[in-house]
Amino acid sequence: MTTLFKIVIIAAVLLIAPATVAEEKVLPRIAIVIDDLGNSRFQQQFAQLPGPLTLAMLPHTPYAERIAQTAQQNGKEVIIHMPMQASANADAGAGMLSSEDDKAETILLMEQAFIQLPQAVGMNNHMGSRLTALIEPMQWVMEQLALRNFYFLDSRTTAATQAETVAREFGIPVARRHVFLDNNPEPAEIALRWKDLIRHAHKHGEAIAIAHPHRSTLEFLKEVLPDIERHYGVKLVVASSLAQRPDTETIQLTEHKAIKP
Repeated sequence: MTTLFKIVIIAAVLLIAPATVAEEKVLPRIAIVIDDLGNSRFQQQFAQLPGPLTLAMLPHTPYAERIAQTAQQNGKEVIIHMPMQASANADAGAGMLSSEDDKAETILLMEQAFIQLPQAVGMNNHMGSRLTALIEPMQWVMEQLALRNFYFLDSRTTAATQAETVAREFGIPVARRHVFLDNNPEPAEIALRWKDLIRHAHKHGEAIAIAHPHRSTLEFLKEVLPDIERHYGVKLVVASSLAQRPDTETIQLTEHKAIKP
């Protein structure tokens, strides 16, 4: 570990760690989701980090299946990081769900991802600032997830997202991202976003961070995860633990909602 990392970690602990955590206290819960996995053998190391992390695998990538298998063996949660169309029409990668797809095409692309990653128990969006803002494509997505008892994590790449609302209409457990941990992968910036994550968790009782497979992120997590409860007063859980299922009344009001074929 570099001297810079040591300084950053120590500073983060001093700034936000409680002096002690009472054994009987119910700790705030956090989930850490590692996105964009599957393109590099190096990314296998994220499946070997300590604790119940959630690993989001990109379908149609060369190492996705291998990393997912290792993740499952190591007690990690696996979800599908489904490529979805961005507002600027940036390429989200192979298997991207697009606003130009019809329902049959959407189902086919999702089925390919399900087959490739049988370890998955949920899904979140890769990019998707355009598609997640559209109600009908999100209905098609959530219908397929409901058939498999999946949960959905809204990465919230746009404030106009409809994904969370539509997921609730289909009775799917749903969660949302609160912090991007490493949009700037510099160690000092990661430490600041980590501080935001811990503060959000202590204020609201829970928080979800999305991170990416940068080497700096790997080194940071190696340092903070092993003693996370004592140093930060939070409990690490898989993202599905923070996904909330809609109440029965909400489901009954929307269960007959028409979906175009």
